[in-house]
Amino acid sequence: MRDRVVPILLSLALSPGCSAESDASSEAPTNDPERSEIVVQAVDAGTGAALTDERLTVRYLVRTPITLDASAVDRVATSEPYRIAHSVSEDSLVVELRLEAQSYHRMDTVLAVARGASAGPHTVRMTRRLDRVAAAGPAAEARRTEAPSPATPPASRPADPDAGIDQTALREGNAAFQAGDWVAATTAYLNMVEPPSRTGPYARAYQEALVRLGVSHINLGEWAGALNALELAVSFDSPGFNAYLTLSQAQCQVGRTDDGRRSLDLLEGMTGSIPSQERPVVMALVAYQRAVCSQGDFERTESALQRVQRGSLTIQALEAFIEQGDALNPQPARLQQALGDARRRIAEIRNRMRGG
Repeated sequence: MRDRVVPILLSLALSPGCSAESDASSEAPTNDPERSEIVVQAVDAGTGAALTDERLTVRYLVRTPITLDASAVDRVATSEPYRIAHSVSEDSLVVELRLEAQSYHRMDTVLAVARGASAGPHTVRMTRRLDRVAAAGPAAEARRTEAPSPATPPASRPADPDAGIDQTALREGNAAFQAGDWVAATTAYLNMVEPPSRTGPYARAYQEALVRLGVSHINLGEWAGALNALELAVSFDSPGFNAYLTLSQAQCQVGRTDDGRRSLDLLEGMTGSIPSQERPVVMALVAYQRAVCSQGDFERTESALQRVQRGSLTIQALEAFIEQGDALNPQPARLQQALGDARRRIAEIRNRMRGG
């Protein structure tokens, strides 16, 4: 484990719990400086073991105290934990962390430790890149390189482009997803065979599985993996409203609020293709997601005036969604969950605007 300080700029989204700590950092410290330490260990999300890559790039930026303005970038062995240590006078040390490895999705997160304490090792689960997993798997490689037997007449080859595709991983992923086993679902989906074309029944099933893969990543807190899967899903024809809704959620969660809003704009542009019986609920969920993206802007503000302005706008957007959603009957479970979450967010924002 090493400590190095090298200037670098990061732009990562802070979680709600960390924004309050950032506000507190503007006050003059009253405590004696004490060494505070965060220890991190990256592991493979599918196996729980060390990453298959030997080296890992670690980037971090000290977010609290903001006056410290310390950051670092380092190349380390994946087999060893990484330690971030600073002496701080504030109540806590908060860092924005980015981990990068060649065969894995980039992982952004925020970690904190109380002044004078040591936290960790925190296990950061990194997900294998979908394209590289498929290319690296022995079965996938065999499918790529195996040529038809010269003795097979061309006329006897199947005309169906989906014929002969091994759909075992897709079926296993669907079963794990239905059971709520997000780790098993992620592992299975990442081994799916890529469709030979963007059309046909298997391509559609593969696209739908990518959306479920994104949801599985989100449930595991693996936002980089979710973004990769969902962005690939919407690159297919007619990805469906759920793909854009979930993609917007992931984009806004990591601070890409403009991208998140654009995804919702694209969804609204396909309103005519949404079944009429589902359209009111979908449009309500779009309003909900727009409000959640606005809350992300609120969380990242540091001046008191901006916090009040953006907080008020977010509350208005959430209240408008609640009015829209309450008027619908019946209310599917997803909408009921969003309504409950919106009410919770309003109470949380009001408390934070009061300095709570």
